[in-house]
Amino acid sequence: MTCRATCLLAFAAVAHAGGPGSLPLLLAAPAAVREGTPVSAPALITAGMKAVLASVPAQAGATYQWTVDNGTLVGASANAAVYFNAPAEPGTVTPTCRVTVGGVTSVYTRSLPVVAPLTPTPVWYGSGWSADALANTVVGGPTGNVVSYRFQAQQSQVLEAIRIFFIWSTTKAGYASGLGGTVRVDLMGDDGSASHLPGGPVLATVSYGSIIPQNNYYPRLTFPLPAQLTAGSLYHLVFTNVDPDPANNWISLDTLWTDAATAPMQPVLPDPAFAVLFRTATGAWRLRQGFTPTLGLYYTSATQGNGYMEVWSTNPKPISGPAAVREVFTVSGPSRTFSSVNVRLQRTAGEGPLTVRVEEGDGTLVEAVEVPASAVLQGVPAWIQVPFTQAHALNSGVAYHLVLTAPAGTTYAAFPIRKGLDKGFTPAMVFPDGYAQFTTSAPGGWTGWDMWGTPNLTFSDLQFAFVP
Repeated sequence: MTCRATCLLAFAAVAHAGGPGSLPLLLAAPAAVREGTPVSAPALITAGMKAVLASVPAQAGATYQWTVDNGTLVGASANAAVYFNAPAEPGTVTPTCRVTVGGVTSVYTRSLPVVAPLTPTPVWYGSGWSADALANTVVGGPTGNVVSYRFQAQQSQVLEAIRIFFIWSTTKAGYASGLGGTVRVDLMGDDGSASHLPGGPVLATVSYGSIIPQNNYYPRLTFPLPAQLTAGSLYHLVFTNVDPDPANNWISLDTLWTDAATAPMQPVLPDPAFAVLFRTATGAWRLRQGFTPTLGLYYTSATQGNGYMEVWSTNPKPISGPAAVREVFTVSGPSRTFSSVNVRLQRTAGEGPLTVRVEEGDGTLVEAVEVPASAVLQGVPAWIQVPFTQAHALNSGVAYHLVLTAPAGTTYAAFPIRKGLDKGFTPAMVFPDGYAQFTTSAPGGWTGWDMWGTPNLTFSDLQFAFVP
């Protein structure tokens, strides 16, 4: 897991692939300003997106003058951090800030791609989720953070337990303090507002203390008095640090994080159905853009959730000439029909097409589609939707490959996400039927991903989804 830290403790997020948080803390400390340093902002934005955060390094005694080309500023524009609205149509948006310190002006700017939103596909076959890294949110801390995991129940059953992902470090700041505190988890309903915030009485509760000494990053927490849920209804798991000294004993929840301001945040679900919210002790609830819970829900006779708990973005594999990537899988359960596939990757060089091929395990072609290079963003991981000329069946018990190739001279790149079956998450929370592979000598030489110096790992998936 790679790490990338922000300086914000109030909303406290440390991004790591093993993503940043929210508004940066504006420190009144002198810092060198480099001409041409880009604006900090999401790498990808959906057309029509509102209140996208952009920022530059805060400087003692500085003045800030913001403009946005092909977008509009929202609220104050004389701070180191601002919000802007994206254009209604795909293209680019360019936030620019003129920073003046001691009579010297430096210009910060960045052109950001604006893409059309994906239509949520609640029925899919594949890993489905997108992620560029992991990101943490502090529970407690000096600002008394409270966190909510919002979800839509898939079962009309009793919710007996949950599994979550705590993160701490003995060498890196920003993840935890002291013994981690005591976290109380309250299951609550939704307030029914357009913002879908926690509301109503507590339906069930469970507490978990001495978190760091227990040394379990993925605890399963069982409700002593569980509650009956209703399929289709929205609920919240609200995490509050009830330690006597939460400012010094606190922990972080870890989640998937995508370096993008998109709606929906995930292509497989609308935002109300699965999201992270937070507030400070005295603040209002806010959505954490780009954050997706790593969360397991355990009903009486079923499970649901997201069991992906690591992102291998530090080890992308090239797709060019003899270098290729694929997902190998054997269909479990019923046969499925697909008419398109969504794949998340980026183009790094060249103008040649990407070939998306579906084949049986023996190489027999199902269908192959060429995607023009112009349809794949360069330098930014993003989803592409690949339609096939006709619907095809993925038959139960049959092995298949989803293969991505490109001609020599053009390079694409993709990286997988790791499923946490060994952490206690269930097959229903991940794609259980296969794993990601790569080769540098196609058509042979296929092997599972390598990570931490270990070759041929078989518990990661490409970011993909077959769609009916």
